[in-house]
Amino acid sequence: MKFNLQSKLGAWALIALLCFAVVPTVGCSGTTAAQNIVNWTPTIISAANTIDATVAVLDPANAALILMAGTTFTAAANLVDAQAKTYLANPTATALQQLQAQALAFQANVTTALLQAAKISNPASQQKITVAINAAVTGISAILALITTIKGATVTPASVVAAPAVAAAMRLVDRRQAVALVANHYGEPQFMAEYQIAHAGF
Repeated sequence: MKFNLQSKLGAWALIALLCFAVVPTVGCSGTTAAQNIVNWTPTIISAANTIDATVAVLDPANAALILMAGTTFTAAANLVDAQAKTYLANPTATALQQLQAQALAFQANVTTALLQAAKISNPASQQKITVAINAAVTGISAILALITTIKGATVTPASVVAAPAVAAAMRLVDRRQAVALVANHYGEPQFMAEYQIAHAGF
């Protein structure tokens, strides 16, 4: 499932392409970005549910590799979802700051978990949990890229993918899975999703 990325940052390209995928003629407004952030949250919640369910049946040593600071991934994903909906309903600077904080915290958890998943001893468990983590990483990366398009956002394109742990984890993301997820999310052919990801350092 592992591959080496040929390009890295390019986050501005991801931003433009995410906007184009949804509103190709009018660009990406704050409201549009917020709605698309909300639209991505079911993906991370579903992935988080699978991560937690898989962790629950791992032996304690392997479970400890994945769990982050005693917080379940489902709880963290639901916090992102709730804050995204709060911002969409009331797009204030405070709500945006809180959304950024929740999204970055979730990103930190899932990227660290992806790095740790390689250490799980049971191949079947490793496969199942890695697929779920890949989906979570893809979804939260899209959310953070969309956040950078909102006026007043302090998250920058570089900060979305350049932190050492994030950069290391992104090299482990299953590209085929990410392409399929993006294509399904935007209702587009896979070659378009492949182009989006390839030109975004994703």
